[in-house]
Amino acid sequence: MTKRDIAQRIFEKQREDLGLSKGKVYDIVCETISIIEEALKKEEKVQITGFGTFKIKTRKKKKGRNLKTGEEVEVPERKVVLFKPSLKLLSLLESQSKKG
Repeated sequence: MTKRDIAQRIFEKQREDLGLSKGKVYDIVCETISIIEEALKKEEKVQITGFGTFKIKTRKKKKGRNLKTGEEVEVPERKVVLFKPSLKLLSLLESQSKKG
């Protein structure tokens, strides 16, 4: 699902309620994602109630292996985004898997 798909679904659901154009809804979706990105760049935790939590974790440098040559290489320290789904989202996914 893309930003455009999300905006389209919001537009279809709000058509009569808010009276926003499709372009304005898309701009709002883009700005929301931008705000989340900015928070993560600052290593702030982003918690969306009923959906989940995004946070940044720093992975320490480690030794790895080049699979082709078997040579030992050093994997540098790096930051990764972790997502922890809310209990509500987990139960929704669990109920879907039981139906199928």
